[in-house]
Amino acid sequence: MITKKAEYAIIILTELASHPEGTMITSKEIARNRSIPGNLVVQIIASLNEAGWTSGSRGPTGGIKLNSDPSVINLRQVIEKIDGPVGITRCLFSETPCQEKTHCSLRGVWSKAQQSMLTVLERVTIKELAEGELKDD
Repeated sequence: MITKKAEYAIIILTELASHPEGTMITSKEIARNRSIPGNLVVQIIASLNEAGWTSGSRGPTGGIKLNSDPSVINLRQVIEKIDGPVGITRCLFSETPCQEKTHCSLRGVWSKAQQSMLTVLERVTIKELAEGELKDD
C-alpha cells in the first residue's frame, strides 16, 4: 500500500515543480498551499534532499527548491524513496513463500497487476502532474 507520506512527497515535488525553475519556497508555504502538516513537510523534504531532488537553505531568503528536472522524476521513484518497494500484495516480495506458491492461481494475476501498476507509476512524471497534463481516464 502507498502511504500518505509518499502521497505528500509527490504533492511537495509537484508544488515545487509548479513554480519557475530555481524558485525557493518555504516549508510553511508548502504546508499551507497543499494542506500538509508542517512537521511532515520537514520530514519528507529531508528524504527528498537525500535523493538529490531538492535542496534548501536557511535564513530570510531561504527555502526549498527543486534540484532535478521534474520530467525525469517519476512516481515510482518517489514512492519507493519514501515507502520502499511498491507492491499490491506481500506474496510477490516474500522471502518465505506461502504454502500455495507453487500452485497458486492468484500469483499470475498479482504479477500481471503489479507490472501494470509499476508501468503506470513509471510513466507519470512530476512535471506532468505540475502542469496538469494528466486527465482521468
